[in-house]
Amino acid sequence: MRIQVVTINHGTTDYADLFLRSLIAHHPDRSELRVLVLDNDSGDVQRLDWARRFGVRIRASGYSLDASVNTHGEILRDAVLAEPDCDAYLFADSDVCFVSDDTLGATARELDSTPDAFAVEALWANEDDTIFHHRAGAPPGTSRIRESVRFAGGDWGEPYEFDVDYGDRVHPFCVLVRNDPPFRSTVELLGLSPAMTQCVRGAMFWDTFGLLTQVMRTHGRSWALSSRRVVHFAGVSWQSEYAEDKAARRDTLLGRYPLDHLRSGG
Repeated sequence: MRIQVVTINHGTTDYADLFLRSLIAHHPDRSELRVLVLDNDSGDVQRLDWARRFGVRIRASGYSLDASVNTHGEILRDAVLAEPDCDAYLFADSDVCFVSDDTLGATARELDSTPDAFAVEALWANEDDTIFHHRAGAPPGTSRIRESVRFAGGDWGEPYEFDVDYGDRVHPFCVLVRNDPPFRSTVELLGLSPAMTQCVRGAMFWDTFGLLTQVMRTHGRSWALSSRRVVHFAGVSWQSEYAEDKAARRDTLLGRYPLDHLRSGG
């Protein structure tokens, strides 16, 4: 299976370094893999230049760190439309670390053996192999939205309020997605960004990949959890809480993957 790996570096170069080192170390045969790093003007991305000799492509995403909205889904949509020649996409956050050999090969075999699945999501693990228990499809809660709208040339209307529930989705922190016509049509027409319905009753917020998940359901397609684990630090580009602890854990893992021990592979 030809896999296009896509990750975004959003001021997270230290983590992207670990992502690439662990990916290369655990996948010495990369003849079926292509790896693309899209950088949001991080400033220090040149520190990843070592990866180019392993076939990793690094290029600017066209977006900056100070965008006023979450650009993750937009960047991934652009990448899918620009990189059509693969059997599947591995979308992964830059703060992921691979911990076992041939993780992507095993995940690809799971996707192949599950024809009704449009995607297979890795298990979110800690360094001690314990699993971060998030029930598939569990909504994280309800938010109260208060907003106003203004038509061009008009005045702002009176603010109005409504409740919004969070819909379930396949999580894009590390997920292998089949590159087939329903997926490509969804990406082209709707994109991969968050979306929200505005309803007095039943309003819903779909986070990144949420709308994709719902459209795939209309095709009778579901997603599955992989048997393979990856370490995911989560929230390192925007969440300051536990930043020092996460950085220390990251640096410990970096010590497992010295650059001079990496193999060039296929």
